[in-house]
Amino acid sequence: MKRNRPKRRGAYRPALLWGSIFSVLFVTALVAQAFAEDSISVSCYNLQKSQLPLGTIVVYDTAQAAPACNSAYYDCKGRCVGCFADSDYFDAVCVDVRGTMFLK
Repeated sequence: MKRNRPKRRGAYRPALLWGSIFSVLFVTALVAQAFAEDSISVSCYNLQKSQLPLGTIVVYDTAQAAPACNSAYYDCKGRCVGCFADSDYFDAVCVDVRGTMFLK
């Protein structure tokens, strides 16, 4: 026969800790989106295999174009570049993993 005993005093601490961590991360993500600059649409290419884009992603910094493409598409295996339209150039501007910019 089990007795209905109240839980120990510290039994709710882990849940409270994880709940507060999740709340802080959630609020931080909302604030970051609110204060982020304009989003940039980036086309991901694996130039060693094909000239056709693998797909399109959205980034907030052009320096993160290639790392975001490599994270989003497994076929890249670290060799994808991210290309975006720039108003200063007729061709698309591409960024490789090292951060080097070049015209496509």
